[in-house]
Amino acid sequence: MDKSTQLMKWILFWVFIVLFALAVLGTLGVVFLGFGTPTEAEREWLVKGLILEVAACIVALFYSIFSLKPESGKQNLNVEDFESRLTELESKVFLTVKEIDSNTVELSARKEDSSSGPSKDFMHQMYPFLARIDEYDTPPPFDVDEYNISPSYTEIDADISSAKPFDKEHREKSYFGLKVQWKCAYKGITEKEDCYRIRLDTERPLFGTYIEVSKEKDIAKLKFLHEGHPMWVCGEIVDLSGSNVELANADFYI
Repeated sequence: MDKSTQLMKWILFWVFIVLFALAVLGTLGVVFLGFGTPTEAEREWLVKGLILEVAACIVALFYSIFSLKPESGKQNLNVEDFESRLTELESKVFLTVKEIDSNTVELSARKEDSSSGPSKDFMHQMYPFLARIDEYDTPPPFDVDEYNISPSYTEIDADISSAKPFDKEHREKSYFGLKVQWKCAYKGITEKEDCYRIRLDTERPLFGTYIEVSKEKDIAKLKFLHEGHPMWVCGEIVDLSGSNVELANADFYI
């Protein structure tokens, strides 16, 4: 019976360690390493949850270690020694929690004082080409009377997404034929039989723009561009399938 109890303790001990490690690593990944996109309110709760997880782990792990010790022999600890160590551990946990909490308050204060907002900085870190697009101050090179600057691709996608399912296809087709010019970031180029197909990143991450230009067009500058280089493109919207937009009769300016 004693052996069975001891084995059960070990099983529970390792199950707790594995589950705790997954929980803490997941919380750390979301809060500090940028995995996922929690809101500010959710981030604060995640930090508080992380503090409670660390505190619970230390206390539970300390208890588990001593409960797994044999009850006899030199490894057996007396009650007074256990209580003194537990008191010392609780004080260290309290100081750690207090330090983490003060850092969290300071971080929140910095975020509130920032006028630009943390979400924009975070997105620029995740997608560097967004910062290059925002910093690209070259004025529109194409005729604004023929090629509209607005609506942007983000505004078009939001308008289509807000439509009811029955009206979504009609809303999407209503943008076909619209001539636009947008700031984008160079992604890559492929050669086809009769043209060059250029892929660009838009101001919305994971959404791309495709343009096709004639082989008679001088693309020498494109051959030396790095991925993420900002540029202007113009053309006529002919397709809005999925997360991509297709521009016909297109041109670009670097």
